[in-house]
Amino acid sequence: MHHLHDLPSAAAWAIHLSMKQRRTNHGYRAAPVPPGFTVLPPVSKFFGSLGKVYVRDDRSGAPPVFGLHVRPKHGNRHGTGHGGFLATLADTFMAAFILHQRPEIGKMWTTQLTLDYRRPVPMGAWLECQLADLKFEGDILTVACELRVGSLVTNRATATFKVVARI
Repeated sequence: MHHLHDLPSAAAWAIHLSMKQRRTNHGYRAAPVPPGFTVLPPVSKFFGSLGKVYVRDDRSGAPPVFGLHVRPKHGNRHGTGHGGFLATLADTFMAAFILHQRPEIGKMWTTQLTLDYRRPVPMGAWLECQLADLKFEGDILTVACELRVGSLVTNRATATFKVVARI
């Protein structure tokens, strides 16, 4: 067993945060869903496999905020969110941001994805994805987002998408 003083500060933060979160009937600690979030219906079988994904969209034209609980099925052997899972979320949510801001785009694919891992995401944490930037140049879209636990940025991502069909 590791002691908090033996771990790097990001890992100590993750353990501390997970200890503060409430116990659920799933056997791990999960933060409550913040006010204003509603369940987002799955857009595909793959998306559905992520579990419950939530969205807060005030319909003001501002980008939505996506969120979910990091569950054991999303974890790595260290008990935090798996890097591949976090990359999947960033990619999926950035595509959703594009479709929210530009509904005329019918089909696109990711041509480039970069993810900076800044700190671990603890099991049970409420993880949000917020749009940071969105640029359009013809059929090429560049988007950036941040994954956050509370006010702490856990990941920063950028991606380029190629539009292949418009509605």
